[in-house]
Amino acid sequence: MDRLNHISPLSLRALAAVLALALASVAALSLSGGIGGRGGVPTPAEAGCGHLNVKPQVVSRYPKIFASQYQKKLKVSVQRGRGAVRKWRVQLYTFGGFLLGESKIDKKMSGSDTATMKLRVPMQPGKYTLVTKGTVKGCGEVERNEVINFRGCLNKLPITFVDKPGGTAADYGRYLSVKIAPKPVWAPLVDVYGTLSSFEGDVYGKAELPRGQRKLIGEQTLDFKLKSGGLKSGGYSVYVTGKARQPRSCGDLAKSATLKFD
Repeated sequence: MDRLNHISPLSLRALAAVLALALASVAALSLSGGIGGRGGVPTPAEAGCGHLNVKPQVVSRYPKIFASQYQKKLKVSVQRGRGAVRKWRVQLYTFGGFLLGESKIDKKMSGSDTATMKLRVPMQPGKYTLVTKGTVKGCGEVERNEVINFRGCLNKLPITFVDKPGGTAADYGRYLSVKIAPKPVWAPLVDVYGTLSSFEGDVYGKAELPRGQRKLIGEQTLDFKLKSGGLKSGGYSVYVTGKARQPRSCGDLAKSATLKFD
């Protein structure tokens, strides 16, 4: 005890400094993962386990994903990134977590693969979550979530009226030509017919696409053969009907445009 009492304050401060340095060294070694550690950086497996490296896509027979084509089954194509994926499957959920369908577990995913899920109920228009799950070496089971929009039927024929005619009514004695074209993605359109009527409801002419060119894939002309006397000054309506590339249950579509002649 007497010896401790004779230790100077300067020596005590030096001893405390050495002890603090030793504790700091131990803490740094622990955080680095020990001798030869990675300094707190995740291992390659941990860094790549955020989500499954795949690109899933719902298979559709039409330009868009129409809900009504999926009554009992739904097929999904999957493009795989680098790295093997085993014991994989796809699932479809509502945003509320209700499971709409699920495929069987496949042993191994190829670079380009497909899976078919059996639906619990027919699909309806709306947004849903497509989940792709699989086992990756060093990660266990990981997944990728995609929001998929299942749409309803088109409500108008997807066409545009190109350079609508106008001017003097007397210039159109026998025929009136109206150019139309399909909107991008939707060609070809079929069974395209047109009716020209006055605003009072009188039919002035009917037209269809030229023989041999009944599928609308680009700009085409509807040539209306006018009734006797031709056009009169006033307003008219061009009413075009046809079928687009959507489920048959959606039925025929129509679109109209107004014309005015002096």
